[in-house]
Amino acid sequence: MAYRKREVTGRRRSLPVFRRRIFFLVVLLLSGPFAVPAGAVPMEVYFSPGGGAEAALVKLIDEARTSIDAAVYTFTNRALARAVVRAHKRGVKIRLILDGNDESDYSKGYYLRQRGIDVRYARGRVKKYKSKKKSRKSRYQVRKYGLMHHKFAVVDGRSVATGSFNWTASAENFNYENLLIIQSPSLARKYSKAFERIWKTTFRK
Repeated sequence: MAYRKREVTGRRRSLPVFRRRIFFLVVLLLSGPFAVPAGAVPMEVYFSPGGGAEAALVKLIDEARTSIDAAVYTFTNRALARAVVRAHKRGVKIRLILDGNDESDYSKGYYLRQRGIDVRYARGRVKKYKSKKKSRKSRYQVRKYGLMHHKFAVVDGRSVATGSFNWTASAENFNYENLLIIQSPSLARKYSKAFERIWKTTFRK
C-alpha cells in the first residue's frame, strides 16, 4: 500500500508541470509558424485612403541600396513608378512581377519596361471547365487562369512590404487598404522564396 501512495503522490506533483507544458504547446500552435514575440521585429502599419501608405512605399523604394523584388497585382501609381525608376538609375537590381491576365491601360508595366526595368508577367493556376454555350465548341474545355494577386515587395533582402494595398492611385485615395512594412531578414527570405517560385513561371510582353 505504501508503494501505491508514493506513486499517486508522484503523479500529483508532476501534474502542474504537465499542465504548464500543455499550456506552452497550445500557445505555440495558436501563435502560428511565423509568430515572433511582440516588439521583437520593427514594423510599420498604414491604412488608406490617405493614411500615408503611398509615401511609406516611396520612402522604402528610395532607401533601397541593392535589390527590389516586387510582385504586384496592379501597378498604376505614378509616384511609385517614378520611385522605381530612380532606384533603377541608382543601380538597384529590380525585378517586378505583374498579373498577366488583363493588364490595365493605365498599367505602368510598359513605362517601366521602356526604362530598362525587368518587368515580367505571371498568372495563377489553370482553371478548366466545359463551356455552357450550345454550339459545336461546347464539347471543348474553356481554359482560364487564376490571378497573380500578390501585393508585396522585398527590399535589400531585409525589408518586406505587404498587405492589401495595390500600387494604384485608387488604393491610396479611395480604397480601404492596409500596408505593413516589416524589417526582418528571416521573413524576407520566406517572401523571396515565394517570389522565386513565381519568377520561374513568368513571361515577357
